Amino acid sequence: MENTISLPMETYGIYGSHTTEACPMNNKENRKMLLRVASTFKQDANAKGINVLSMYHSSLEHTFEWIVEASSAHTIQQLLVETEVAKFNAIKIVPIWTTKDAAKYLETLE
Repeated sequence: MENTISLPMETYGIYGSHTTEACPMNNKENRKMLLRVASTFKQDANAKGINVLSMYHSSLEHTFEWIVEASSAHTIQQLLVETEVAKFNAIKIVPIWTTKDAAKYLETLE
């Protein structure tokens, strides 16, 4: 029997951006890759134990914000590299709280 460590799920924001030239609207190679990735991304994430909560894009700003639950930022990083999302996007993976959870934390500081 293999030893496994079960880590609690945490919420992360994935913030990405790319250049106008690399944008899938303007770059045929990246467009094909993104269409392929988009068709299986949630399944690929689930296979790594990542729950995708939301995925938003601002096309003319060339940015995106995705919210996920995962056991670690490293797991998210691995997913983004393997699916090639990191191929043409600069990405930040940030642990986040809901406003309600942040307020609870702030109450502990009083």
